[in-house]
Amino acid sequence: MYKDEMTPKERMTAFAKGEPMDRLPCVLNAGVTMSSIIGATCKQYVFDPDVMVETETAMFNRYRHDSVGISITLRGMAEAMGSVMNYPEDNISLLEKPVVEKPEDVDNLTIVDAHKDGKMPLVLDALQRLRDRIGKEGNVGAGMAGPFSVAASVVGTENLLRWMVKKPEVVHKVMDMVTLCNEQYIKAVGELGFKGVSFSDPVSSTSLLKVKQFKEFSLPYLTRNIAHVKQYCGSKPMVHICGTSKALWRDCVEAGIGTFSLDNIEDLAEAKEIMGKDVVITGNVPPVDVMLYGDREMIRKSVRECIRKAWDSPKGYILSTGCQIPKGTSLENLEYFMEAGREYGHFPLDFDKLNED
Repeated sequence: MYKDEMTPKERMTAFAKGEPMDRLPCVLNAGVTMSSIIGATCKQYVFDPDVMVETETAMFNRYRHDSVGISITLRGMAEAMGSVMNYPEDNISLLEKPVVEKPEDVDNLTIVDAHKDGKMPLVLDALQRLRDRIGKEGNVGAGMAGPFSVAASVVGTENLLRWMVKKPEVVHKVMDMVTLCNEQYIKAVGELGFKGVSFSDPVSSTSLLKVKQFKEFSLPYLTRNIAHVKQYCGSKPMVHICGTSKALWRDCVEAGIGTFSLDNIEDLAEAKEIMGKDVVITGNVPPVDVMLYGDREMIRKSVRECIRKAWDSPKGYILSTGCQIPKGTSLENLEYFMEAGREYGHFPLDFDKLNED
């Protein structure tokens, strides 16, 4: 049994400085989907900062993963801007009614107040209390959706995709307002002393967009929000894009990110080759096929493969999943993930073990 010789905070501090570590960093990308660890539902998590704090504390105490975060969720900013969400009792939220249904509705959008609107005040409160709880040993960060993915919940994905072709000027107006609203939350996080914000931007995937569309409608606004993270938090953010994203990697690097998180559909070895000299890469154990439906051996095999491909990425590699760990994933499978990360990622690496497939 491999035991940690450093606290998560010590490990990530060493990682950031390029100093020796006991093992590769391991991150569990979970949050609301693992509220069951304290017997709570997803709905209780998003409506109650106490549940957020208790869930994340329980996760940290059990798994000792290297980065803990609370996100306003993929649809949280759109809700603060006026969209209506449906909250199933024990699953992630769904868009019920976008705030912008007709092009003329865009003119009614206003800039949010991060301390008053939607569930942002709840998350800001939870972030502070979680930092007070585990901050001496763990790293606590904030998460949110990238501007294009927020826009999908402001106008509805179908309208967004249609208007890019038929009403591009409307989409640009929406994107500008979303970017300004995102800035307000980033600023609030920075004012509380948090050193970073991560973006999840699934709707920017080339599984949905042409590269040309990404460059016109997503990248300029994402670049602005990346600059806001640097301005208010003093760091370069992580960006996660679901699905296919290889054609966007260099654009994201040039936009100023510090870390890129890969979906499991993409290849870590290619990511290392294309952007490993410029940014940290993280991923990409399959969250569904392996973490949700897999067993201990499948998880160990996938962890070995990820580490083999990316452990020597020049700017660094963080073992994680290819996307958020799904609702229903067993607590034991998270144990197996951390167990494998500690064993196969322990320095000096044992290449006989890594190559035992």
